[in-house]
Amino acid sequence: MRPNLAQDAPPTSITIGGRDYDCNVDFLVWIDVLRLLRGIETPLETPQQLGAALGTLLAAEQLVFNRPLCGEDPAEVLEAMAEFARGYPCAPVQSDGDAAAFSFDCDLNEILIAIRNQSGIDLSYRRRTPFHWWEFLLEFRTLSGDHYILNLMQARSYRGSDRDLMRRRRMCALPPEYSAAERAEMDAFEALFTGGSDENQD
Repeated sequence: MRPNLAQDAPPTSITIGGRDYDCNVDFLVWIDVLRLLRGIETPLETPQQLGAALGTLLAAEQLVFNRPLCGEDPAEVLEAMAEFARGYPCAPVQSDGDAAAFSFDCDLNEILIAIRNQSGIDLSYRRRTPFHWWEFLLEFRTLSGDHYILNLMQARSYRGSDRDLMRRRRMCALPPEYSAAERAEMDAFEALFTGGSDENQD
């Protein structure tokens, strides 16, 4: 039987290269880790891309393990963290390639309120102990009913031609996410117009 909440406590360590490393399990840590890992661009074709990816991985290791894992293969570390981030095994989710229906960065308040209302678990600033990422994922994945976050996700996922629903989808849309390269291009473009402003004020 696959690992499940009825029989198996969620892990508190990650195995890399045959060694078990204790890790931070709190859901807020892993939301930050996912944000970092999304910033790793593939394929890594230039020394600059490789250096940026390694820097991002080191930052993620600091969050997860409180230190960099010297001597471990970075590819294995990344794969092991990505596997941990999936949580308890579940059926694969089919994706049509469209934009995401939720964002932990933008929607966390609504998600926490929905979990509190459905399960009575308060994950706000009032909590005093870590809440395991795997249990957080279970709570989120099993939300049902009329929670506001589910209404948002449904609106963002709408692909029909009803004008009112299309308007709601636009109103609820998440802000675009840009790759590191795209952000660098936008920063460089902005610098063309703002780079000299500080000097002119001196």
